Amino acid sequence: MILSDSYRLSKGVSSGAGAVLAEVVMVLFIIAMFTMIAMMNLSGALSRDSFKGRAYDFMRLFQMASTGAAETGRRYEIVVDFVQNSYLLREITTGLVAVEDIQQEEIIQTGQFSDRFQLSYVMFDDSTWTNNSPALFRVGKSGWQYGGKIVVTDENGKEYSIVINRLSRIVGLVEGDTELLVPRTADEMGF
Repeated sequence: MILSDSYRLSKGVSSGAGAVLAEVVMVLFIIAMFTMIAMMNLSGALSRDSFKGRAYDFMRLFQMASTGAAETGRRYEIVVDFVQNSYLLREITTGLVAVEDIQQEEIIQTGQFSDRFQLSYVMFDDSTWTNNSPALFRVGKSGWQYGGKIVVTDENGKEYSIVINRLSRIVGLVEGDTELLVPRTADEMGF
């Protein structure tokens, strides 16, 4: 009888210890999951703050305008402002107006350039360029009014070109200050 009571007592202690061990493992698992989620969120925030993250966000703005115009028939304008060191996307509802006259209800999205993503200059495919006045990229159902490139630099001064192709509607990021393909005029084609 003494043997069976001690067996029951030791079995109760070991099952109690097993339950505590299971609870500790579960708590550690939950802490590990929260840590992993926090690290993924931090990693996502850091990649968005990196040069390429900002460049891809800026390119998505052009793609969003182009896709929206093709699907809805509406016209959009992306303003790259050297003075304010910013950009904005607007739906053109009041006509073509000066940057300072853009209505607040037309603005879809805005953003700022930073030390990690600096604006150098904009060149359009008609060979005009600017590095001090606002550059306007307009898109409608039939595509971009003008194509061009936006030359930006990263925090180390390395240049990249964001190329807006008006013929294919493709927006791409190219390392360096790339040569811009300029559409040929009727005279150049022999017409």
